[in-house]
Amino acid sequence: MHLLEVERTPHLLTVAEYMTLDIEERTELLGGTIYDVSPRYEPHRYAVRKLNQILSAGIPSGQIVSCQDAVAVSGSKGRDAPEVDVAVLVDRIYEPVATAADALALIEVSDTTYRSDRHYKIPLYVNAGVPAWILNIPLRQVESYASPADLELPHGNVVGEHDSFDVLGVTIPVARLLVPRGAIAAPDVPFG
Repeated sequence: MHLLEVERTPHLLTVAEYMTLDIEERTELLGGTIYDVSPRYEPHRYAVRKLNQILSAGIPSGQIVSCQDAVAVSGSKGRDAPEVDVAVLVDRIYEPVATAADALALIEVSDTTYRSDRHYKIPLYVNAGVPAWILNIPLRQVESYASPADLELPHGNVVGEHDSFDVLGVTIPVARLLVPRGAIAAPDVPFG
């Protein structure tokens, strides 16, 4: 007797389904699949804290800074709810989660996650109409992506550690986001 082999198809979650799950680990939903969020090292944590501090002091009333929370890029019926390192959102209560329509700016801080940030998350944000940035910690630079045309550039529009960049009219010196060279050992993982 021959058994018929059936190809198994994974069940891809929507954001609405994902948000109802009680998951103890830090995760994010990308393309309908749940992924663990990578560990955060001190250069990453420091940069997120500094971005929060600078943006919170500079954005107008009616906007709020959200750190390391999910944003449903295509709404609750979509399949992407990445954990965004720093988001500037319209200041209101979100149930179950903020969406790209609520986002004014999205920033990823990359120390060990550059490839997925650059090739998955940033295009997702920009194609949803939200300007996006990557703080590339190993290269000590910031990449900005305001339009789909910027996605064609290898690293978007780049400013170095001795320059500044603007997010919603708030000027941010890149050097203020970076720990001093040699102050902390880099994580022992490949990136780039």
